[in-house]
Amino acid sequence: MQFKLPSNLQTELLPYDPTLKVLARQAKAKTTKKAKYPLGNIPHLIPHNVVRESDQQAAIDHINQQSAPNRYRIFTTPVDVATPQARLKVIAILYHYEQVWYAAWLPPKKEADQYVYGHAYAFKNTAAAAKTAPHHIWASKDKCIEHEGGRGVQTFTYSMNITKGDIESSEGSGWRAYQWQASSLHCQKGREILEHCVRPYEASLREDLPTWSDSRGLFDRIRCKNIFDAANIPKLMTEFMDPKLGLTVDNFVSAAEKFNVRATSTSSTYCAIQSIEHIITKPAIKKLLQAELDHANTAYNDPNNTERKLITQGFNTFVQVINSIEWINNIWPECPLDYYQTYYKELRYIKLNQIHTSDFNSNSNDFIDWLLNNMPVASMFTMLRKYLEQQENTRYHDSEVGYSRVSFYELNDTFSMIIRIFAHGKELAPPKRWRIDEFHDYVQAESWKIQNPNESLPQDLFPEPIKIALEVDNTIYATPENPQTYSLDTRLNYGRPIQELISGHVVTNVINYTFFQPVDTHQLAMWGQAVRNCVGSASHYASDIKKRKHFIVLCMIDGKPTFTIQLVVDMGLMSVKQIAGVANQRLTDVQKEQYSNAFKLALREREFQLEFA
Repeated sequence: MQFKLPSNLQTELLPYDPTLKVLARQAKAKTTKKAKYPLGNIPHLIPHNVVRESDQQAAIDHINQQSAPNRYRIFTTPVDVATPQARLKVIAILYHYEQVWYAAWLPPKKEADQYVYGHAYAFKNTAAAAKTAPHHIWASKDKCIEHEGGRGVQTFTYSMNITKGDIESSEGSGWRAYQWQASSLHCQKGREILEHCVRPYEASLREDLPTWSDSRGLFDRIRCKNIFDAANIPKLMTEFMDPKLGLTVDNFVSAAEKFNVRATSTSSTYCAIQSIEHIITKPAIKKLLQAELDHANTAYNDPNNTERKLITQGFNTFVQVINSIEWINNIWPECPLDYYQTYYKELRYIKLNQIHTSDFNSNSNDFIDWLLNNMPVASMFTMLRKYLEQQENTRYHDSEVGYSRVSFYELNDTFSMIIRIFAHGKELAPPKRWRIDEFHDYVQAESWKIQNPNESLPQDLFPEPIKIALEVDNTIYATPENPQTYSLDTRLNYGRPIQELISGHVVTNVINYTFFQPVDTHQLAMWGQAVRNCVGSASHYASDIKKRKHFIVLCMIDGKPTFTIQLVVDMGLMSVKQIAGVANQRLTDVQKEQYSNAFKLALREREFQLEFA
């Protein structure tokens, strides 16, 4: 049964009728007229000699009808016409973002020498703009032009042509923050505008500017008034340098003297230059340093060079060598001047300045005295040379200087540990040889002793060292046709000479093993240093020994530290948890068999000791 409702009752009961409700909504949508300028019909921001009035109005109309991510328009012109490079170049942009209209343009050809680029912005005088627009824009109303808009709402516009002088001047440093780019465009809402509007405009602007291809700053090259700026020398230094002298060692020396007379602030480079003036003004050293600066001069004067790093690298290398010479001079002021020339390569390639010269303060006088009294400066340079040779294939390319160099972390760490030792009022005997690996391990062990008090360790397994002389027989099977068919792994491992052998001859080798347990934590640390593993520096080994969780047995062969063995006991069975040779090397099968035989004899010897005790 159905009843047709009168039209007025249909309207009254519309909320109950889903079909009529949708139709009514669609009808209402058709009759609702969308505003043509919800974002505002703003005055034209771009000069008409750059973008025609009609094109700007069409862009304003288009942007007003778009969703937020697509509220932009780029303006282009054809260039390189009738050539394979023919393309459209972006000459201006207009977009709306977060209550503000932004515009930017390139100067027309006739005005290219008058300014670098132009930019403008516009915003309505509304509560929404006051809340959302960037503060510096909203606060600029006093310098804006005010326009009367629809419904009595004012629109503010601001426009400026940025000249080369604006960019070069110190007051104009703010222009490096690109005025055409709204803040927070990197978010999801502004990404389309950034990638498809702002970035293409910046690419076009870069085409018309002298720029550094390797510099992120679009105006960095314009701001370079001389080679000092191009080399990125701190302003604090260039204030005292004579532009007429250019980038020379003499100019730096002269500026350092002026700087340190005034002493209004500190500059480590200038202080270093003055402290080693007697070294770097020596003709041979001066010539080498000037060669580094000449690389910068050549790159700066090359009209085809577009890479700033080719200029800065020369200056940075100069600073690298200055810091290295100063570092040596701080410790060995009587160092022969010829050494700096002989070892110039090491000073250039090894970053000695990473060994902090700030550590050489009043609390480190003992350290400097210790080096002076114990380490000849010749040994220091020899150590540098050998280290550089060892690192020949592991250097890293440093773009700061343009070549591969190394940082001497091991020496830095060693010297820091020596300073720590003296800070605790302890003494340190010099090492037997000045080799960085041995020197570092020796100092590390001594430093470890300071940080870790000496504690006794249980010696339940071997209260006294047990010596085992293990005989190893190797029968040689040799024939004239095949004279070297034999098994001599053991003999080869221990360096015994191979002699002419007769078939069936028996060779007996004796290997002298000594097994013992460390008496205290310091002895364990010394062992770790000797065999170059972490058994002495990792505190958990000593801690677990004291808690009797395991045994650490040390093994010497022919009086030389060789094996480190960790043993555990379970249900009356002793088993090897891990065993390692020097520098954590694994044992060969032959070594394992020999060690096993020797250790069984050591346990039997200990059994006899207990039986007859």
